[in-house]
Parts: sequence; structure tokens; C-alpha cells
Amino acid sequence: MELKKPALAKKLAEHRAEAFLSRELATLRTDLDLGLSLDDLAVAPVRRNELLSFARHWEVRRLEQVAAELGVGDADAGAPAPQRPAERRGTAAEQSSRRRPAEPPAREREQGMETRAEIPAPEPGSAPEPGGPAATGEPEDAFGVATIARPAPPPAPYAMGNQGDLFAAADLGIEAGVEGGPGLEEIAERVHAVRARALHGLAVLPVAMGDSPRRSTLVGVAFAARSGDHCYVPLAHESGPNVSADTLRGWFGAILADPSITKVAHDWKRALHELAAGHVGVARPSFDVRVASFLCDPQRDHSIPALAGDVLGEGLDPLESPAVRGRARLGPAALPVSTAAQRAGRQAAALLGIADALRAQLEAREQWKLYTRLEHPLIGVLVAMERAGIALDPTVLARMSEEMTRDIAALEAKLHALAGEPLNLASGPQLGRVLFEKLELPTGRKTKTGWSTDSEVLEALAPLHEFPRLLLDWRALTKLKSTYVDALPAAADPADGRVHTTYDQTGAATGRLASLDPNLQNIPIRTPQGRAIRRAFVAAPGCVLVGADYSQIELRVMAHLSGDPQLVEAFAAGEDIHAATARRIFKVSGDVAPELRARAKTVNFGVLYGMGPRSLAQQMGLELQEAKDFIDGYFSIYAGVRRYLDATLEQARERGWVATLFGRRRDLPGLQSANGAERSFAERVAINTPIQGSAADLVKLAMLSVHRVLARRTGARLLLQVHDELLLECPEGDAEEVAALARREMEGCYPLRVPLTVSVGTGRTWFDVH
Repeated sequence: MELKKPALAKKLAEHRAEAFLSRELATLRTDLDLGLSLDDLAVAPVRRNELLSFARHWEVRRLEQVAAELGVGDADAGAPAPQRPAERRGTAAEQSSRRRPAEPPAREREQGMETRAEIPAPEPGSAPEPGGPAATGEPEDAFGVATIARPAPPPAPYAMGNQGDLFAAADLGIEAGVEGGPGLEEIAERVHAVRARALHGLAVLPVAMGDSPRRSTLVGVAFAARSGDHCYVPLAHESGPNVSADTLRGWFGAILADPSITKVAHDWKRALHELAAGHVGVARPSFDVRVASFLCDPQRDHSIPALAGDVLGEGLDPLESPAVRGRARLGPAALPVSTAAQRAGRQAAALLGIADALRAQLEAREQWKLYTRLEHPLIGVLVAMERAGIALDPTVLARMSEEMTRDIAALEAKLHALAGEPLNLASGPQLGRVLFEKLELPTGRKTKTGWSTDSEVLEALAPLHEFPRLLLDWRALTKLKSTYVDALPAAADPADGRVHTTYDQTGAATGRLASLDPNLQNIPIRTPQGRAIRRAFVAAPGCVLVGADYSQIELRVMAHLSGDPQLVEAFAAGEDIHAATARRIFKVSGDVAPELRARAKTVNFGVLYGMGPRSLAQQMGLELQEAKDFIDGYFSIYAGVRRYLDATLEQARERGWVATLFGRRRDLPGLQSANGAERSFAERVAINTPIQGSAADLVKLAMLSVHRVLARRTGARLLLQVHDELLLECPEGDAEEVAALARREMEGCYPLRVPLTVSVGTGRTWFDVH
């Protein structure tokens, strides 16, 4: 063999012995006498319980499926092969104790490192606790009936079904026959095979079209039983056969309405909206695969094909073909029924196996109560909120749009005059030429197209010249106008004039809810124009809005977790925490100057996000040494916070993850990274996640509590959740009582070392509430 690269030939010559050794090590030997025959290697029947225990301990998803399908009881397995002492895994109890995380040392518990907390169980007489035993008669059923609390009937025109029950099935008594036509006999045969086995668990997979789940078109529904039987009921395919919605309800309405049957879906919130579009209701949805997957690993792909590959080792085709550039993507209605039935049916059949494995993971990670008492019940609350929406007054936005158009034109005229020429204010190169060549302002970062003109650069230049300051104003105003003032009227549903945002439970690793289409959580409130947008959100006729906002919830969580006596004392006394911090650091008494309070506020919140001296210096306009001294002074006052942060990082490095007060985990492999920037980011996340995530969990608990008490009242309902604020709507005459109920439930949703404080306001518009 001739090597053409001299450098490679030289390396092989220098390391000849290692090269031959590597070849020998990589060569499979086929001439060895093992002293065994093929009969000696035959595998005895698999012991179900032992293999299942092993598979769950090591989280080997495929082995769990093998145990369920091929495993037998001990009596049928025969004698196990003898094991040497070193090979024995120990008893089931020993294995369980190994899986159980060790109790944190006493020092960590004293410093607030014991982050696990018991999530309050539902009140007696309220909805049953999710995860209770299923009344299916199958002793080894992996899931019980997980209950979504039944929300209050919303006022007309939002009621569903005869009783307005959010999950009540419509027209359950209909038992329609199958229309004649090619292919329908086979559909009916598969349907009845699934129905006959649905008692032991049913997977439900709606197939729909439309950007909004609430206004989607139900194209079909796939169902699967635990036996593996699956079927597809086509409803609106472009080329048939299709059946009517009455037929669908006749086939599956009673099963979906049976609270004793375990029902699994990939995304129940979306599925409930899509099924409602076909007038199909569901009682007590049992397990949500997407939400459970998110709790186990927020970073992974939560789609059904991805989870089937990850958890079951199965390859599934996506329902729709990948998009091709230059061609319009065909929706599921364009698929042949046979193709949709095969793809959707296989995905539905995988859901029960995925759900089994995810429940085992949640239990092994001690997150089952987090799922059953918090995340799963929240699905029903979010469905009710998304259906309710919030009323919008488009005339307010139309006036704002006219005013903003004039203000934007005035800013553009000033900017052109300062530049001495007309220019495209959206062009980075043109702005860079004016800023750094004509006006000779200091340059910042450089990009591929020239000097950067992003907000960070402009904010640094704003004190030096009027042009960058006005440019920042122009950008803020144009974004506000296009993103909200002009877009919100188009987002309102023509049927009711209300804006219906979509909430995503899997949007942030900390557990915070995300708001989408439109995003109502990002409406800016720090500028007068941003705050004014809230005037367009109004109460329904005869009603008022009630806003309930947590005060400094993340700082209160930090006080609880750290147990710092100074922080705890300040909150317990009802002090202004930023003023209290300023008094302690700057050693002042009486009233605190606004600039000192602002500095204390910056560092109070900076600590939550792992802010270092450099970032603090930039934010507060200090020299680096001043910022270091400021942080040192802060931690000399709040020494308990310093100990808590250090212990949090130490524990995170040891186990590779952090957890919230209620056990929500976030894995942090970056803590072991050799890259300094990546490692520093992971350290900041390790500090922030337990605090921000615990605050997010508390807000969700408050939503459950508020929703439960409102369910007992007529006309009162929860509309929006915006970070630490809940927005409600109720009849005018009930405003005072509903406000008191909201405050009571939010402040009492969970006992911390410090009091939770809620400010409450009422008004005809969202702007008037606060």
C-alpha cells in the first residue's frame, strides 16, 4: 500500500508498533474455543418483574417494552442462571434505595438547600387527585385516572354542550351507523377492534388543520388501545372516505365520556380544542405525553416521532411530509385516508408505551406529584382561559395608530435633519456611516456588514449625541406600532371580538408559561405608549377586570430558600425591600434617596441572575472596583444569601442539575464544560433556576386555587396570566368580593418563611386595574 501523503507516512513509520497493535485490537477473532455450544447460549424466558426493575433503574426504554411484551411470571421462567456474587444486583428494596437520592447534609438543609416541598393536595370535595387508581379492573395498568378539575361554566356565548361543562361530551347518546362507500367497512372493523379493548386504556390523537387549535378544522381522529390495535376515523379529507361527526361521537363519545377509562394524548390542551371543533368532548383526560416529556427533559424534542425513537426505539413517519422549498405545504386534509390512517394510527399506538415509560421516569425522578398536582390540572385551567379570551376595543388602537404615525414621522424628520441627508433608518450600513463617519461617535462592535448599530451600542452612544437617542425612540415606537397597535385588531376573533392567546406549558425550562399568537406577556409597560396599549383590553359589558399581582415574588422565594435572617425580617415587617437593602448597605436612616434605592434594587435582582461585578458596573455606571465593593457589601449584610448561592453551585456541580422548591429539575451539563463562557452561563442558570422556577410554580399553584374558587361563582373567570399577575373578569357587583378571593387564594397558595403579598385593583380596562 502506497501512502500519497508524506506526513501520514512519517507518522505511521514513527508509530509502527502502535499501528499494528490498533489493528490487532480492532480485529474480531473467529478461531477461539469458548467451550460453549449454541444450546448453552439459549435464553430462558424473561422474568418480567426483574427485567422491568432493571430497565426502569437504568432508564432503558426498549427493555421496558420487551418486559411488558415477552416477560413472564417467576413460576413460568424456570431457574435463573447462577450469578457470581459480584454480578448480583441486590434485592428490589436495595435497588430502590440506590435509586433514591441521598438526603442533603444537615449543613445544606440549614442553609435552605432542601429545595423539595410538598405541593398542596386538592381540597376535600374538589376534583380528585390526578394519578389515582384507575377503575379499569386491570391491576398492572400503568396509569390511573388523572383528573383535570372541571372549570366553571363560562357565560354565553362561550358555553359548550348542554351544561357548559368544558370536558362534557356532546350528543353522547347518538349511535350512528356507517355510511356506505369503499373503505368504510374496513374503518368500521378497525374501530370496533379498538372499542372492544379501550377499557384498559385509550390513546387519542386528533388530526386538524389551522394555525389556532381553538379555530381548527378537525380532519380526523386516530385511536389506539393498549393491545396495539389502532384505527383512524376520517372526517374532512379532500378525497374520502369520510364519516360524519355524529358517527364519530356514536363510536367513541361514550368511551371518551367515561371517567374510569385512562385516556392518553400527546398534547391534551391542543387536543381538547381540536376535538371541540368537532363537537367531541372528553371527561378526565388522563396523561399528557408532551408535558410529561418536558418535565423529564425540557431540552429534547417532544414530538411523537422523536419520543418514539428516544423512548421506545421505534421509527415513526411524521404525519405530514417535510416542506419542500418552492412548493406549498399540503395539509393533512390532502393526504389519502389510507396514508393518514397508517401514520396517525401508528403514532397513536405509540402513545401508551411512551406514556408508561415517562410515568416511570417521573416517579424515578420524584416528579410525579409535580405532574399530577400542578402541571396536569393546569391543562384544564389553560383551556378555559384560552377559550374565554379578553375583549378588545379596536377604536382605542386605531387612535393610537394615528398618533404613532404622526410621532414616527416627526422623529424621522428630526433624524434626517441631524444626519444632514435622507437615509433609510432600517439600514445598518447607512446608520453606521452617519454615526461613526459623519458624527464621529465612538465605534462599538463590528459585524460582517460593518459597525454594529444594535440597541446596546445606541444606548452607550445616547448620552453623547441626540441622533442615537432619537433613533432608539424611533425603533421602540415603530416596533410597538407594528407588533401590537396594528396587529392586535387582526388577532381578535371575529366571532366574539376577543383576543385568545395560546399558553405553552413547555415554553421555558424554568417552568414559566409562554404566551403565543399573540404574545400578551411582552406588551411593554415601562413606556407611556406601551402602558397605554392596555387601555384597549376591556371588560365585557356589565363586567369589570380584576388584576392581582404578586409583589417581588422572586425575592421572597430567595428569602425562603436562603433563610437569610435580614431578608426574612425585612419581608416579615412589610418593609420596602429595596429601601431596606439601601439602608443596610449605605448605612442611612430614615428616607432613602431614590438613586440609592435604585442601586439597591439593581443588585437585589442582579443576585437572582448571578450578576457579577462587570455586569453590575455596566448597569450602574460604576468603576469595576466600585461594583466589586458594592457586591461585597451586599453579601456582608446578607451572608445567608451568599451561603445559599455557594451551596447551590456546589450541589449543582456534584449532581449535574438543580431543582425548584417543588422538584422541577433542570440538567446543567455545561457546569463541567471546558469552555469558560459556557461554564459561566451554566453557573448563572444554576443560581437563577431554583428561584425563578419556584416563583413560576407558585404562580401556577395560585392559578389553580383562584380557578377553583371562581368555579363556584357565576360569571367570574380567569382571563390572563402575565408573569406574576393574574387578570380576572367578573360582574361589576361582585368586584370587591372577587378581588378579596383572589388576594386570599394567591397569598395563601403555599406557606413560605416570608409572607406572599398581592396588590389588587379593578377597572373597566387593563390599564385602569393598576
